[in-house]
Amino acid sequence: MKSLPGVLVGLAVGAVIGVLLAPESGKKTRKRISSETDTFFKDLQDQLQTGLDSIKKQYDDYVDSAAEKTHELTTQVKRKAKH
Repeated sequence: MKSLPGVLVGLAVGAVIGVLLAPESGKKTRKRISSETDTFFKDLQDQLQTGLDSIKKQYDDYVDSAAEKTHELTTQVKRKAKH
């Protein structure tokens, strides 16, 4: 996950260089750059959403686990207090 920004930047730079070096008219090149930029940002948004969903699930799992442990400890303390 730490190398993701580097990979994304590398892909973007490679795509732009590839488009700029391709033998096409200026209008086609601008249209192609625009299209590839849109695709890049949609892919980036999807990857970020996937990462956020993963973080949210981990957080929810942690909260559930903490609530369970708290309930268990509370039950143990109540039992010991009765004895």
